[in-house]
Amino acid sequence: MNLNFSKDKINNLVLLQALLFLVFLLITFFFNRFAVDDYYFIGEVNSKSFTQIYNDLYFKWHGRWTSNFLLAFFIQFYKVPFFLMLYNIVTVGLIYLGITKLLKSINNCYTLNFTKKSILTYSIVSLSVLFFCTISANDTWVWYTSSIVYLWSTMAFIYGLSIFFLKKVNWLNYIVLGVSVIYIGGSNEPLTLLIILSLLFLLLKKKKKTISIVGLVLISTSFSINYFSPGTLNRDTITPNLAFIDLILYTGYSCVKFFFFSIHKTFIPALFIAFPFYLLGKKVDNTLTLFNPIKELIYSTLIIIGTVVFNQLIVVYALGGLSPDRSSIASSILIAILIIRYLFLLGNHHKEKYNKLGLVVSLNIVGLVIFNLYHAKVHYQYAQSIDERIEHILHTKSDPIKVKPLPESGYIYSAEITTDVGNYKNMHLKKGLGIDKDIILSTDH
Repeated sequence: MNLNFSKDKINNLVLLQALLFLVFLLITFFFNRFAVDDYYFIGEVNSKSFTQIYNDLYFKWHGRWTSNFLLAFFIQFYKVPFFLMLYNIVTVGLIYLGITKLLKSINNCYTLNFTKKSILTYSIVSLSVLFFCTISANDTWVWYTSSIVYLWSTMAFIYGLSIFFLKKVNWLNYIVLGVSVIYIGGSNEPLTLLIILSLLFLLLKKKKKTISIVGLVLISTSFSINYFSPGTLNRDTITPNLAFIDLILYTGYSCVKFFFFSIHKTFIPALFIAFPFYLLGKKVDNTLTLFNPIKELIYSTLIIIGTVVFNQLIVVYALGGLSPDRSSIASSILIAILIIRYLFLLGNHHKEKYNKLGLVVSLNIVGLVIFNLYHAKVHYQYAQSIDERIEHILHTKSDPIKVKPLPESGYIYSAEITTDVGNYKNMHLKKGLGIDKDIILSTDH
């Protein structure tokens, strides 16, 4: 059996891997449904104006003034057919365009001579690596209320990062940079602090001074509007203060949870999915840098550990408890970048023929086919159960209304409620559907 792969065959396999991931996203987005806080904001839209919703968020809950704006704006269109699907597609589409812009900038900066087809294909591969590096991608990528904060700030980061690889920066690039860092500063606190540290490092090294100063001033200003808002100050009064030893213990547990609790669904698949970048590195004729695989691996690992600890520490400190998985997106972005960078440089360093290495991409394709089939079934069953639940609630006259438990939701953020009618999830669903009766999860089998 001949397992050797030509370059053309490798290119086709990588393209197929990329397309299979897009199919997964489309399946997921098609079956996506509103969940938890989404229903709360739908209820708000039906009783309040945009300005009232925005003011309530900024002055009473938290100061994420940029993401609050988009959250309150987009939810106005919740009645549009396939709103969530369209929102998800637009969001990921913009991220994809940002990645292509970033890869084009890197391609020109280092004269890699990538073809347009390669950039378009590997942008999808990059997107898939980022997806699998994301802990609990269901609430970061798919859940409307959360993705506005974390996925849109990720998008802004990617667009802003591409500016730093340009040889010449024009006024339009500065506008893109400004919008990017302003949005991040007003929405994603952990990512903001990491960017501020990175910009200070660049200034210390006297690299990219002008754009670093512009970025630092704008993101610091935007973050200040966020941090010193009445809503943030009010929220700080209701979050507990941890003793030093508790802060360390909670941070340690959060880091262990980040690295190991879901590694079989995140970083291990991400390594396999990112393997095409190893093959891409082989295509570059010139040796890009002196690359020591062991030293680079140790260096990258230390950066990842330091970033994750810092990320978890500031979130645990702010919340006075364990950090939600979605708040670790800043760490996930860095890990995705370092995985791609390491594999690409490793391939460029080795330079041997393709031989049987294409087998890994073939295995990725088989895995993605199984992955897609499984989640197509899971997401279909979940969406069907949600739709049946809503119909049941709207046409039931009893009070309280009892509903059956929902099945597994896969990569869709679950809208499951509880057996307590006073639970915020139950109340949000009630408010979003605009009904007077209580809703409760049935324990009957």
